[in-house]
Amino acid sequence: MKQLLLVLGICFLLAIMPMTTAISMPKLSTEISKTENKLKNYSIVEKPSNIGVLDEPPNWANGNFSGEWGLNLLGIPVTPLGWMEGYYQNIGFGRLEGVFAEFNETATGKISGIMLYVFFLGGVEDIATGNGTFVSGIGVANETHFYWRISAIIGPSFYIYCEYTKFE
Repeated sequence: MKQLLLVLGICFLLAIMPMTTAISMPKLSTEISKTENKLKNYSIVEKPSNIGVLDEPPNWANGNFSGEWGLNLLGIPVTPLGWMEGYYQNIGFGRLEGVFAEFNETATGKISGIMLYVFFLGGVEDIATGNGTFVSGIGVANETHFYWRISAIIGPSFYIYCEYTKFE
């Protein structure tokens, strides 16, 4: 029975992936600049500077990122809900691990996964309870920013908008 559910789940994911990519993604620079302008209009309380969750970069990391996450309504980002930061290995085709929380909170969740050019496949986990779920997303990136729309099988759609810097 578990194998049948697993096969049905995989078939369902494979069936909905084309639907998630059917929603048009504007040109890279246009999408990021529009998103920057929308997010600048909100007065956001900054992430606390003394969190220090990710002080030591892992050996595999090529760079780090920091930014915001929030709800995504029909492909349009709405008011940011929190901060996120972490490390990545090769934007475009690589790995990403980070932590996130609502503004003025210490890290409450972890996100990790792989980036396959415009696709993101990974998981999100609650740090306190250990409960997690698989997520997938689609996004864009340029030399300094990335923007992904992330969603789980059940639940709302979120966006991640971060600046990243490559280690020297």
